[in-house]
Amino acid sequence: MITEITKDVVNKLLNTTPSKYYNDLVGIEAHIAKMESLLCLESEGVKIVGIWGPAGVGKTTIARALYKEYHENFTLSIFMENVRESYNGEAYLDDFGLKLRLQQRFLSKLLDHKDLRISDLDAIEERLKNQKVLVILDDVDNIEQLKALAKETQWFGNESRIIVTTQNKQLLVSHHIHYMYKVAYPSKQEALTIFCQHAFNQSSPSYNFKDLAIEISALAGHLPLGLRVLGSFMRGKSKEEWEFSLTTLKNRLDGEIEKVLKVGYNGLHKDDKALFLHTACLFSGHHKNYVKEMVIANNDSDVSFGLKVLADKSLIQIYENGIVEMHSLLRQLGREVVREQSLYEPGKRQFLMNARDTCGVLANNTGTGTVLGISLDMSEMKEELHISDKTFEVMPNLLYLDFYISSPVDDKMNVKLLLPEEGLSYLPQLRLLQWDAYPLKFLPSSFRPQCLVELNMSNSKLKQLWSGVQPLRSLKHMDLNNSRYLEIIPNLSEATNLESLDFGWCESLVELPSSIQNLHKLTWLEMSCCTSLEIIPTNINLASLSNLHFRHCTRLKTFPEISTNIVYLKIKGTAITEVPQSVRHWSRILEICMEKTNVKTLVHVPYALDALCLRNNKKLQSIPSYLKYLHWLRMIDISFCINIISLPKLPESVSSITALNCESLQRIHGHFRNKSIHLNFTNCSKLDQKAQEKIHQSVYRVTRLPGEQVPEYFPHRNSGSSILIHSDKVDLQKFSRFKVCLVLGAETRFEGCNIEFYRHLLGKPTKYHVSKGFYIAPLLEWDHLCMCEFVLLPHDPPTQRELLRPSKLMMVNFRCLGDEVKQCGIQFLEPNHYLGNSSIGGGSGSSSSSSSSSSSSIEEIIHADREGTSRNKSVRRWITVGAKKVRLSFECLKPCRKGFNIK
Repeated sequence: MITEITKDVVNKLLNTTPSKYYNDLVGIEAHIAKMESLLCLESEGVKIVGIWGPAGVGKTTIARALYKEYHENFTLSIFMENVRESYNGEAYLDDFGLKLRLQQRFLSKLLDHKDLRISDLDAIEERLKNQKVLVILDDVDNIEQLKALAKETQWFGNESRIIVTTQNKQLLVSHHIHYMYKVAYPSKQEALTIFCQHAFNQSSPSYNFKDLAIEISALAGHLPLGLRVLGSFMRGKSKEEWEFSLTTLKNRLDGEIEKVLKVGYNGLHKDDKALFLHTACLFSGHHKNYVKEMVIANNDSDVSFGLKVLADKSLIQIYENGIVEMHSLLRQLGREVVREQSLYEPGKRQFLMNARDTCGVLANNTGTGTVLGISLDMSEMKEELHISDKTFEVMPNLLYLDFYISSPVDDKMNVKLLLPEEGLSYLPQLRLLQWDAYPLKFLPSSFRPQCLVELNMSNSKLKQLWSGVQPLRSLKHMDLNNSRYLEIIPNLSEATNLESLDFGWCESLVELPSSIQNLHKLTWLEMSCCTSLEIIPTNINLASLSNLHFRHCTRLKTFPEISTNIVYLKIKGTAITEVPQSVRHWSRILEICMEKTNVKTLVHVPYALDALCLRNNKKLQSIPSYLKYLHWLRMIDISFCINIISLPKLPESVSSITALNCESLQRIHGHFRNKSIHLNFTNCSKLDQKAQEKIHQSVYRVTRLPGEQVPEYFPHRNSGSSILIHSDKVDLQKFSRFKVCLVLGAETRFEGCNIEFYRHLLGKPTKYHVSKGFYIAPLLEWDHLCMCEFVLLPHDPPTQRELLRPSKLMMVNFRCLGDEVKQCGIQFLEPNHYLGNSSIGGGSGSSSSSSSSSSSSIEEIIHADREGTSRNKSVRRWITVGAKKVRLSFECLKPCRKGFNIK
């Protein structure tokens, strides 16, 4: 009896003593807060919540912290560890026996009854249906385990909570668990903190170890388990030992980490294991469609299903954009599994990844039919290697050949991997051929590309790939970028599934052949910097082509009419002189960049256009007046068009006009009514008076134009870069919109401006930033005006003192980067002016309805504070009553950074 009482007291003391361990866990508060929102501990009913994520990410740690925090609120509680091992450890039992044994262990621990025996699977329901219990089932990997321990919510009493941790999301879905929390990897800073806690027993690295700590913690890929293990491994070691360990850790997985991670791999079906190894060795970071194209299976659905299995089991992550990503430690695990296939004979492994092993196999012709893929970073080769013409003959099942250069030694891309002319003749099943800086002028005459999905030979010395027509039905991606000696593009008439084609920087190419007319799945054609290109096909219409680039094809005079489905057309730096009428009806076009062409008169523009870049067209004299009918046009850039005299009326959809250094620009037709428009007329010194007035009278977010003085419609003006405003002139407590004007000095560059508003001279300012814009800021040849509009709201809700004794002064500082502020001015605008109800240049203050709303809001706050209401309620009223009634945004109206995608 005394023993039992003592045991009970000790347990209670242990369970009620706060754990410093959990208080020190990085990010644990955020995890608990998110779980609290799912658990809804205050609500009635029984709730099951799943915690899922990859091994080592912290699922068990979060569950333990939750148990420590809340178990006292329940009549009974249990943290059942390693359910996976508890269930799988009895190989001689059948399904019923396994479930019965699992239930027995569960109830024995929950009820603290060591000798408990049960005879049927109704025991949990019979004993717990009237009990409020907290149940945590840790590391569940089989649906039968859930059926044994938490088959129905009716098994547990009202307000019970069951938490399940697992690597397998599909397991939770199958058990109809609708409330799930996916544990994300910690941020970069959090990861470093976790590592430092275990390496230095503090939250930041010691000074002499900072760079090493960052590099070694990066090896763990933000996985908390890896960070803890590596940190503990490095603790107490000298700097020399850290440096020595770094090299080893890059190539070897720690045993403890491997043991934990390998559990997930071992539980996979053989087909899923194969897909795991393919992803770990070759395809992490690629799109899921690319993986399906590359991996040989019975059909695409098999690979899709396998990817879903790996994602559900937290072995990969598939992002919304379709990219498949495997954690760095899992990739290392996969490569270790491959290495163990043949420790001492690399040529008998499925994948060759290590540079030393790979070079050994290639040099000694020790490859076998087992080899499926070779990935070699040629930057790691220490000396030249000559491949025999029989090297690949002994690897008939080779599917993936990836010889790449991660760190070019020099601009000439000299490589040390050499082969004879017929070296690639024995690869009938090859699906991927990537060979950076391929050293030969031709592919072998017997080369068979019928299975190729991707051909990537950028920076090669090729003059020609092959002659004649080749069976290329599988080919989807072809990249010969920067193959400067390539003279002829092969006949591609059979490559009917080709999706992307890159011949950029192929300086010897003269012609784009008409054989591309069959490429109706082609979406991307890159021909930029083909400086000898003169001939392109005509009278063809590629059905899927959306991106067409001919930038800096300096001899190209023919406008590329090869598809009416183009979305992005870039013909910058070509010799094109006119745009044909047919482009008017291109229905999908969004952006045309025809910077620095030879066009003199632009007559035809697509009606569907979103962005038009005419920058640096020195010969261009006019822009078509029918641009006003382009109702989707958003941006136009005519910078450095030195012969344009007038800007036609533009549609109200336009939100950005850039006209830097338009030396002849005088007239502007039409006002600008888009309230978010950005106007940049820097160094347009010939703008006439009417043009300047139209700019000043327009509604805009940011504008720049030549000018020497702050206009008179800014009632608050001052010399220099700051201004002080007294409450006698304006009610500083009201929500306000402001218009700011700065006079910037000549012979400087506007690199942006920081604006600081001090509502209380001793308080912290509210800060805003005006960007310089998308392009490099030109030198201001004259003094310029920079004007912008934005909303100013309090940085923090006002205190009772601030409300009862409002400030009588407001100070504004302007700190321009790279420029001198000669004058500044401020105009207060009506809140409803933002909605277009009054004109620029109007008086300060606000409409009566807005004013009364704002006043009543402030009075409510004062009244609440006088009655002793908490500051939190004041904050809520300030936000919900004040801001909501006045209908103002907290967001400062910054200039639009989005510009033309021009290189």
